[in-house]
Amino acid sequence: MGKMVRILNTLLVLFMCIDLIADLPPISKEDFEKDYYSLQDEINAQIYRIEGSRFGISIKDSRVGKPSTVAIKNMKMLSSSDKYALQVLDKSKKEIFMIGLGDPFYIHAQHIDFEDRDFFGGYVDAELEIALPFEADVAYFILFSQEDKFLKKINEIKIK
Repeated sequence: MGKMVRILNTLLVLFMCIDLIADLPPISKEDFEKDYYSLQDEINAQIYRIEGSRFGISIKDSRVGKPSTVAIKNMKMLSSSDKYALQVLDKSKKEIFMIGLGDPFYIHAQHIDFEDRDFFGGYVDAELEIALPFEADVAYFILFSQEDKFLKKINEIKIK
């Protein structure tokens, strides 16, 4: 008798799942992208253009407006694969965001017949565009380098 109850319960759950799946409206890639970009057009943000190198950063420009796709993509959490991080602090030096930057100051180059070289690139100056929520009380940016999951402070700049 217990085996029959389990079979009936399994069939009941299976039919309920099929019914739920059948009621979902189809979402096309075009609809998803349209909704994503229309949402992006409605958002106002604080946008900072930051110039930097592996030795430090400085603010080139700041404005309030609609963020670009690049600025939105730059807003990612710090991970162990990021070589550099940008910490955003408020006036009382409390952390608002910790953004993983990857390795924006190193350029990789590949060239035929140079495969046996020790390195394929070098350090360069880079320009970053960061979009932060309009309501965020941003006062400081701190650039960190990350090695073996330890953060080392490179420089700090005051915004306001």
